[in-house]
Amino acid sequence: MKKLSILLLILAFICMGAIALAEGPLDGIPGENYMNHENDDGVVFWTKIDQTGKYDNVPMNRSGYYFDNNGKNGQAAEMTLQTWAFIPCYLEMKVTGNQGQTMIQSFGPGASANAGLITAYVLAFDNEIGGFVDENWDSLGHGRNAEIEPAPGTYIQGCDVFRVELYANDNYKYEVQSGPLTPTNASADSPDALDFLPLQMRTSVDGAAFGNTTSFDAANTVVNVIPEKLACQSSLVYHQFRVPYDRNIAHGRYDGRLILRAATL
Repeated sequence: MKKLSILLLILAFICMGAIALAEGPLDGIPGENYMNHENDDGVVFWTKIDQTGKYDNVPMNRSGYYFDNNGKNGQAAEMTLQTWAFIPCYLEMKVTGNQGQTMIQSFGPGASANAGLITAYVLAFDNEIGGFVDENWDSLGHGRNAEIEPAPGTYIQGCDVFRVELYANDNYKYEVQSGPLTPTNASADSPDALDFLPLQMRTSVDGAAFGNTTSFDAANTVVNVIPEKLACQSSLVYHQFRVPYDRNIAHGRYDGRLILRAATL
């Protein structure tokens, strides 16, 4: 019976120690989510990355302290630590227009968040959607059989005004790259017809009025919309596009590419 009592006493001490460890002040540090995102590549296109993991410190029994209350002889221990903090760079661009929206986020140095060609929506030039505008971008009307003649100073407007929201925690720039549209199903083989369709753009930055019209007359033309923006500042950009509706523009379809690009400096 005496041996059984000793055994029960030992088990009780073990249980008390386990309880003390489970409720220790370091439990959960650095946290059960510490290993999350360790293998992220720093690029997100509306994609949630959820990786799980756990980091545990070595358990220690901190019960049974001996308190030395003799305070006559003061003691001190001191050291100096170099303290550094490294904040990773972050860049985001949100584009809205034509019933679509794309969020592009770049996490950390070297992360190139290139979403590529977005086919969910399109910048379309059509007489029934954007309609016709004059040299001053004032509307002339729209319709399937709108009685508006092709003439110098007459244009077909893009299907929407595109909105671009930008932010970065480092200095950044924003630019647009494009070129003329090329005929894919148009009667452009006529000697009197242009074999390309010029693309024009005007831009409003951070609430300012729309600026001068820019033409993408050559392939891969780059327009520096915001040459530099300071860290932790947001930008709000609106773009409006048009193509000419002139007497040397043949009937049919023309295709092209437009790149909206933000980058840290």
